[in-house]
Amino acid sequence: MVAYGIVAVVVSTTILAGWPTQMLRFDFILPAVAVISFYKEKREAVPIIVFYGMIVDAASAAPFGMSVLSYIVIYFFVRAIITKISFQEGVALLFWVAIISLVDKVVCAIVLYVSTGELFTSRVILEIAPAQALMDAALGFLIIPMITKYWDLSWEKLTRPKGLVLK
Repeated sequence: MVAYGIVAVVVSTTILAGWPTQMLRFDFILPAVAVISFYKEKREAVPIIVFYGMIVDAASAAPFGMSVLSYIVIYFFVRAIITKISFQEGVALLFWVAIISLVDKVVCAIVLYVSTGELFTSRVILEIAPAQALMDAALGFLIIPMITKYWDLSWEKLTRPKGLVLK
């Protein structure tokens, strides 16, 4: 998951920066935060979420700590409602990733308003939030199955000898 986070931030901030538009962007970290929020307990989830927030904050011009705060809020929001929702398949997964994206945008807008005192940037974030949520949901629908399949993969598992096959 750590390697995924680093690759996701690098791809989002270099190759796909400003694509498809300057306002909307592919956010590969948000679906990972959603998966971690849905499936991992606090002991496993919080360190990875904080790491993701720190690398996103380091690559962003936004106030440092904004992504960490947003991802922590998302985690505790999802964990608070996890027993009351269905999120495993299809439309439900799309819906909840879109909701998570909206929560992210609201937290970011509040942090930017509080830190700058300027309402314009926060208003722009909230105006594009529904379109960004749809984009995040579609991306999440495509990559969440891959993330859940490979999240326990480690360097040790990759380099461990598989044994000999004898005839």
